[in-house]
Amino acid sequence: MSELAPRDFSDLWPFVQVVEAGSFSEAARRMGTTKASVSKAVARLEKALQVKLLNRSTRHIALSEAGRDIYQHAVRMIDEGRAIEAAAAGQQSGPGGTLRVSTSMAFGNAQVAALLPGFMARYPEVRVVLNLTDRHVDLVEEGIDVALRLSPKIDLMSVVARPVAPLRYVLAASPDYVRRCGMPLDVAGLAGAHCLTFADTGPGAVWEFDVDGAPVRLKPASALAVNSSQALREAMLGGAGIALLPTFVVGEDIRAGRALHVLPAARPVGMFGSQVLAVYRENRFLPQKVRVFIDYLLEQWGERPPWDDFLAAVTTPPAGRTTPRRAGTGSRK
Repeated sequence: MSELAPRDFSDLWPFVQVVEAGSFSEAARRMGTTKASVSKAVARLEKALQVKLLNRSTRHIALSEAGRDIYQHAVRMIDEGRAIEAAAAGQQSGPGGTLRVSTSMAFGNAQVAALLPGFMARYPEVRVVLNLTDRHVDLVEEGIDVALRLSPKIDLMSVVARPVAPLRYVLAASPDYVRRCGMPLDVAGLAGAHCLTFADTGPGAVWEFDVDGAPVRLKPASALAVNSSQALREAMLGGAGIALLPTFVVGEDIRAGRALHVLPAARPVGMFGSQVLAVYRENRFLPQKVRVFIDYLLEQWGERPPWDDFLAAVTTPPAGRTTPRRAGTGSRK
């Protein structure tokens, strides 16, 4: 590989802009230049490094394997340069620029979207782009600053993961369902209940609980399987049965009385990770916009986020039967 000339370093910026914009034309628009000049800059950089950085097609641009590594280093160089400028200016200005955040559909709709107005009011110079998707997002390739993940699938070789909130699950049912079919007294009582399960866990799914320090396992007979926790919540609220749901989805329903906390002494375990993680690219100089966003999440959520407030209350079973009927024997009103 040949040595980089001073001009080659300036060509890193157009390359980063193409990756983050997703096209040469959009990168040129952002930079206030022409598509041809951006294309020449990337071509010069590829020639200087003697590697192919981008795989191009008529509709899509993707990073090559070498391009992914070089893009990550280029972003670090640019961030460090900005950090030096900020230090020289005495940190006179607050955080600004575009903050790209990614998280799951359920968590984004239930919690993150409602949090953003307060963050944007505090930091008006930060523009937020929220990407909701249930697939695994590559932070480097897709230009994401922070991903809020509920899964332990993390590549710690290239990113940093910081816990920002606990991830808890509970069993919940509607008052109507409990009036018709009864409240189970223990985990074994779930065997005779209408259980609502998450479809992606498969037909052999097992619910695991910690009851007074002892593990208890149950293979629920699924009356309904859905691959969306939000849809599962709607079915539960409609009286379809007992669902195992994350508290960030159902916590407010339990607090407001729209749903009942079933078997509060049985703590579900083994559900994905145990924490909501803020995942961001490893960087010696963490961009201000990322740092203040994570600090804001910790301030608003922390160890006892608002959606877990109901856990501090004492849950008492409603009046009526206390043993469940066999599935299919209850009559709907």
